[in-house]
Amino acid sequence: MTHTNHKNFHIYTAVLMLCILLAACSDSLFDGDGGKPGGEDRIQLSGSIEQLAMTRVCDNGFCDGDVMGVYVVDYNGGTPGTLKPRGNRCDNVRHTFDEANNQWKPAYDIYWKDKHTHIDVYGYYPFANPESIDDYQFEVQKDQSRASADGEMGGYEASDFLWGKVGDVAPTTNIIRLPLFHRMSNARVTLIQGTGFADGEWANTEKIVLAPNLVRKASIDLATGEVKPSGSVESTATIPSRVDDEWRAIVVPQTVSAGTTLFSITIGGMPYKFVKNEALTYVSGKMMNFSIRVDKKAASGQYHLTLVNESITPWENDLVSHDATAKEYVIVNSTAGHLKEAIAAANKDYTKLKNLKIKGTIDSRDFYSMRDSMSSLSSLNLKEVRIKGYGNVELGEGQNLDDQIPNSAFYRNSQLGGNQTLTRLVLPDNLVSIGANAFYGCKYLSGSLNIPEGVIDIQRGAFNGCVALNGTLSLPSTLKYLGRSGNGPTSETDDEGTDYYGGVFQGCSGFTGNLVIPDNVELIRGYCFSGCNGFYGDLRLPSKLKRMGVCAFSYCSGLTGSLTIPQGIISIPSEAFNNCGFDGTLTLHDGIVNIANDAFANCHFKGELHLPRNLKTLSNNAFGNNDFSGNLNLPSTLMHIGSSAFANNWRLMGVLDIPYGVESIGESAFSNCRMLEGLVLPESLETIRRGAFKNCFGVGPIVCKGTMPPYVQSGAFDGVAKDNFTLEVPESAVQQYQAAGGWCEFKRIAAHHELVCRPSVACALSTQHKQTLVVNAEGEWEVESKPDWCDVSPASGNKKTEVTLTIKSMSKNASDREGKIVFRLKNKDYTHACTVSQYGYEYGEDEWITLQKATKGRNGGINIVLLGDGYNAKDLASGDYLKHIRQEVEYFFGIEPYKTYRGYFNVYTAIPLSTESGVGTVNTIRYNRFGTTFTGGVGLKADYDELFSYALGAPTVSKENLKQTLIIVVPNTTDYGGICQMWPDGSAIAFCPLSTYDYPLDTRGVVQHEAGGHGFGKLGDEYIYHNAFIDACGCSCCGHVAEFNSAKSLGWYDNLSLTGKMHNVGWSHLIFDDRYSDIVDIYEGGYMHNRGVFRSEQNSCMNNDIPYYSTISRESIVKRIMRYAGETFSFEEFVRNDKRDAGTATRSMGTNYTRTAHTYQHAPKIHKGSPLQMKKVRRHR
Repeated sequence: MTHTNHKNFHIYTAVLMLCILLAACSDSLFDGDGGKPGGEDRIQLSGSIEQLAMTRVCDNGFCDGDVMGVYVVDYNGGTPGTLKPRGNRCDNVRHTFDEANNQWKPAYDIYWKDKHTHIDVYGYYPFANPESIDDYQFEVQKDQSRASADGEMGGYEASDFLWGKVGDVAPTTNIIRLPLFHRMSNARVTLIQGTGFADGEWANTEKIVLAPNLVRKASIDLATGEVKPSGSVESTATIPSRVDDEWRAIVVPQTVSAGTTLFSITIGGMPYKFVKNEALTYVSGKMMNFSIRVDKKAASGQYHLTLVNESITPWENDLVSHDATAKEYVIVNSTAGHLKEAIAAANKDYTKLKNLKIKGTIDSRDFYSMRDSMSSLSSLNLKEVRIKGYGNVELGEGQNLDDQIPNSAFYRNSQLGGNQTLTRLVLPDNLVSIGANAFYGCKYLSGSLNIPEGVIDIQRGAFNGCVALNGTLSLPSTLKYLGRSGNGPTSETDDEGTDYYGGVFQGCSGFTGNLVIPDNVELIRGYCFSGCNGFYGDLRLPSKLKRMGVCAFSYCSGLTGSLTIPQGIISIPSEAFNNCGFDGTLTLHDGIVNIANDAFANCHFKGELHLPRNLKTLSNNAFGNNDFSGNLNLPSTLMHIGSSAFANNWRLMGVLDIPYGVESIGESAFSNCRMLEGLVLPESLETIRRGAFKNCFGVGPIVCKGTMPPYVQSGAFDGVAKDNFTLEVPESAVQQYQAAGGWCEFKRIAAHHELVCRPSVACALSTQHKQTLVVNAEGEWEVESKPDWCDVSPASGNKKTEVTLTIKSMSKNASDREGKIVFRLKNKDYTHACTVSQYGYEYGEDEWITLQKATKGRNGGINIVLLGDGYNAKDLASGDYLKHIRQEVEYFFGIEPYKTYRGYFNVYTAIPLSTESGVGTVNTIRYNRFGTTFTGGVGLKADYDELFSYALGAPTVSKENLKQTLIIVVPNTTDYGGICQMWPDGSAIAFCPLSTYDYPLDTRGVVQHEAGGHGFGKLGDEYIYHNAFIDACGCSCCGHVAEFNSAKSLGWYDNLSLTGKMHNVGWSHLIFDDRYSDIVDIYEGGYMHNRGVFRSEQNSCMNNDIPYYSTISRESIVKRIMRYAGETFSFEEFVRNDKRDAGTATRSMGTNYTRTAHTYQHAPKIHKGSPLQMKKVRRHR
């Protein structure tokens, strides 16, 4: 025999992909012995053999009932555990293959130890009962030609030992891939017909191949997969399996010495021996291939055997396997355009054909025939077929090409969708291109997808929506284009606007394993891998990539690690990597000029973000919701910052310098970047949109370079502390910034941060006014100039100093006047101005005004004190303040029973002066007299100690009657609803802001509800916010049973009851009184809940702000008036004086209004303690 040169074949390594779903759960799911059943903490296995091609129809390497063994070993901290025969997390657990569902079913569920402990997973096949880990005894079968029978594996398959391991697996929801490799070797002998045979003679010639002189026993280390021969060479030969003229024997890896017979070959009864002059080593996981040509000598009839090819290759598809004969393909040899005829020639009904293997040639007509006529086709093997170009493409331009699967090969239309029966597919070896929509919507196509070497082009929509593909995706090194449309000259961009439903692998969520994109790929069109959330691990983009489409990798949430954008990409398209799971760093090269909206949004990138040096545009949400850290440096070329561009990257740090050229900062662009330390805003900036720097709590100094203040939308700086640092602006623009919307909220606006005073504004009425200013200076300062009607003491100082500003008195009728106090930093000659103003007015600051004196009662009258807050000198001098106060007094007494009992009350007001107009919020600061601020969730609040102390200055108010004195605060705002702040001793402050709402939520309704109902009457709210029982409501926005009973224990809330029993409610005496029984009854709903709380009448001021208190409310108010006045309450006298207006009460029915979060009235807040314990109140006279 002669020996020819070795020939190497490039084929895929045969591996078994075991995909393990590892679910990370909270500690509560686990005990000391592992996980508990029923949760998502179970470890599940699924798998397939990813060989180049399979002869079995299932094509995943396994058949129903196959069994493999699995070990799982816990780590000890950071150290891998040791695989033992017993005592692992799981020991040799049987996993049985369920072919119908294409999944492995364990003998019992396996659980994680906890959510922290890593594991190693080991698998082997076929299943056995190993007694040893490092010396598992295994024997390949002598007769490997024995076929499967009665559920028992055939000799060849029983000899094929598979092993694999995946290490250091952390608890995760991602799918984990475990490859199992052939650990034995394979001897393959192919006999090739040579010369000298008559027609049909070769097929009828007896041919036998045996493999002698082999060790069949092996010792296997299950921890490493290492296989060693065990025992001696067998005296009998191994009988290989045979298919046609090919023999295969599975061999224990070993070395056969030179001169030893490798194969005994019998041809036509004549024996031959195959011997090599050098030693032959059978390599684990490899095939030892020997192709031998047999020639017959005409004269003698003897045979001459010649070795024509010898090679070592990766393990190729097995030709013999268990259950193979039961599931063979129907094999037809077709000519292009005549597939149906070829099937008919094989005596098969193409409408019933399930498993088809095609040889020869086919074209587009045959594909469409399979698509439209073969309604039962389940498995299709095209491995050996050649495709001929025929006709024009259906999508895009150009003609169908040779070796190209045509457009819409198995996709009919948008109504009928893709093929509904195809489950298995083997692609042609000589394939070059897969046309657009070729397998679009083939939602039952399953297993792994191997695109063969040689394929250059996979067009748009080719495998879109193939959701059952649940193995790995293997792309060839020859691939260049992912997503072209047709074969025309503009195929790379044709129909790009419809990529949103045309991604190549869009929606293939079942894919698992690493996504490996060959380095030759130049084009990845839009939505190519969108929604492929089963891929995991790092993503390496091809270095030759030139173009990438929108949403190319969006929602690939399983991808992790770092990402580098290749040099050929200069624009990152919209949502390219939106919602990917990257948790490493992002590397962008300097050639990138545009980053479109949501390009890297909602990932988990970490580390510093180095933006490209030539970047011009950052669109909306480009980097939103990541975890970048370190200093953020914006390139000088940047012209546009979109909305939410960096939102929620809370670790970004440093002083943010916005480049010149940026005209607008988008909405929420840097919101929640709470570690940013400062801002520098350029002269070019014109607009800062809503929420741009919201919750940037760490921002300190802000430098604005523009002489024209940029327009600031509401909430742009919410959360930025506006009184903690200097807003540094050009010297010529200080006043413009102090007056500009948004900027005026900052309390330290100056040309130089080295010198500023706060507040930078002061005002006074006609009377003398004293006010404290704080001068912040980095060195010595002095007063450079001031109006002659102002004094500053001291007039000079060093560094931070408190000074007293005195605005001198003037006549009540004098004209208004304004001026500036200018401070100067001596060593730098910097200046800063404080604006002062004074207004002539008939009343002086803090002067008390008696609006009404009591004419009834024994204790000198019940006191009501009305105080405005947020009224500066201009507001007060205009007369609006007293107009508002008097209006609220009339509203208070404009409802029964206050109208009838008005003579029992003293009513006072005063002239409290605020430095600034209005009230503050969590995001704005107002220098007002009593610190009234809208807090959000609990409504308006103020400095209560200051308010009570101030009220004690009213003529008849004393510490003894303070708890019976009603204080009504009138904030200078129409933006917020009312609230009543209450104390257990009866003290109350009712905040009653002005209202621009129509009836019944007008100012009158606010005063009568908050001041008359809560503040004095101690009535409970009757309105309803929640469709829930009060004792079963889970809300946190209002009180429940405990709060209700607490108020009841104080003698309050007479208008409500937690019982609906007619004789137990507090108004039972009214229900059975003929004078009230027509209106008083029991109605369920109140105290913010519609069940479990009861009120006495359908409508009242405590329900919907109408000018009417219920009868029990009127009675309760009169009782309180009589008690405070020192008189005795008489029910009959109450009835004689009682007035009700049922007509007014029904006016609210049908009223249509909407309350917003700012404007609705808040439930009263009941504080602990007593105002008499407050510091300023205690010091009062």
